Amino acid sequence: MSDAPRAAGSHFRLVRWLARARFAVVSILLLAAVPAGCGDDEPTGPTPGVEADLLALNSTGQTLAPFRVSGNSVVPAGSPVDLGAGFDGVGVALHGSIAASTVSSFGGSRVVLVDLSDGLVAEAVFPGPEPALVNPSRAGFDPEGVLWVGGRGSDAVYRLSPGAGVATTVATDVGTFVERVVPAGDELFAIDANLDDDGGTYEPLGRGRVVVLSRAGAPLAVIELPADAPNPADALLAGNRLIVLAGGTFDPTTFAPNSDGALVTIDPDSRQVISSRTLDANGVNLALGADGKVYVTTTEDYLSLALLRFDPQSGSFDRGPSNPVETRDGSDARVDCWTATALPDGRIVCSTFRTDAPGRMLLLNPDGTAISETGSGFGTTDIGVRD
Repeated sequence: MSDAPRAAGSHFRLVRWLARARFAVVSILLLAAVPAGCGDDEPTGPTPGVEADLLALNSTGQTLAPFRVSGNSVVPAGSPVDLGAGFDGVGVALHGSIAASTVSSFGGSRVVLVDLSDGLVAEAVFPGPEPALVNPSRAGFDPEGVLWVGGRGSDAVYRLSPGAGVATTVATDVGTFVERVVPAGDELFAIDANLDDDGGTYEPLGRGRVVVLSRAGAPLAVIELPADAPNPADALLAGNRLIVLAGGTFDPTTFAPNSDGALVTIDPDSRQVISSRTLDANGVNLALGADGKVYVTTTEDYLSLALLRFDPQSGSFDRGPSNPVETRDGSDARVDCWTATALPDGRIVCSTFRTDAPGRMLLLNPDGTAISETGSGFGTTDIGVRD
């Protein structure tokens, strides 16, 4: 049975009401109605085994669910942590025993912190003058455990120190829609989608940009992204390369994707764009696997999702866009992975996106064939792999 999503007219109306033109938000809404998946399947053959702790962020279910990979099985590893009413985060950041996610302006613009050693949940807020309108981006930890967040609504960059209950404003007027802040050494790379959120149109004001700041917030440089990389939606540091996912654009009336997403590689030392590689689709999710590869999910039609694998060292796709990883379950049926990452041995962990019933968490071989499966939770939007 397929996991292919269905789009509905009510989703279009809801998108209009939300007035958010970010591709990730639009695609979540359009992919919300997903047919039921097949049941769990037994492992299909021997695979090199590693022990790994996984966390599934269930945005619709408002939980953080723990899993363990043991040998050839992925299984729940305890009770999900309740993240509270109003939670709508789509990404989870990990550092030691702490997991962090942000809540948009619809939920009051805050940071939710989970101590994985005891399951206790704490919250941090943003400084004034209008903290509830910050609309924070996905958060990311640096090696010292400091959390860095961009303000899509406030156009600012924030730092949350370990144990603090209020974030510190590091820089203001950074861009017009700051989608991500990536710490790299003594510098910060802020991804500015350059969208008109003040006017409410969310139309591009020009090319996307990467604004380079010092840790103290001083402006250092601006890297302009190529014209063929519209709507930068996420970024990560992979070795000595900054990888930026350009989500692409969509028709403002029908919301049909224009299949113009791209993956941009930047040298953070020289602050130069090395390459911009088309996805032949719109970008959905970006993740760095524990194997050092970058995993990208894409869609051409809102009806199916493809999984690409990119080698940041060679600067080329290992799989995709023309030959994506063929993700399949134990009955050899196609699986549409909303998000995916990898374990150190290259085995893939992916999840499907469901809002009407729990989605699926699958452990796959590097070629996408099935090993093990369990339920992931309602509306799984991210998978974290603990060290």
